[in-house]
Amino acid sequence: MNKKELVSALAEQSGCTQAEAGEMLNAFCEVVTNEMKQGDGTKVVIPGFGQFVAKHRPSREMRNPATGKMMMSKAKTSASFKPAAALKDL
Repeated sequence: MNKKELVSALAEQSGCTQAEAGEMLNAFCEVVTNEMKQGDGTKVVIPGFGQFVAKHRPSREMRNPATGKMMMSKAKTSASFKPAAALKDL
């Protein structure tokens, strides 16, 4: 399912127009994205669906596959999704 199909399904399920459903989906994505930018340990929890969690990955020593030299990777924060038990059971 792509974004267009998701917007159509949301509009049909909620009884609103596709434009309104698209705006709501964009707003949801923006809220989750802004919350994840807060930093490590930030969570957006949706009961029965799952949670979006920001995880910090520290810098580490690694080998450059092209040259074989050791180098340091950059520390970063990434977002992950943990599905709720109800979603896993489906």
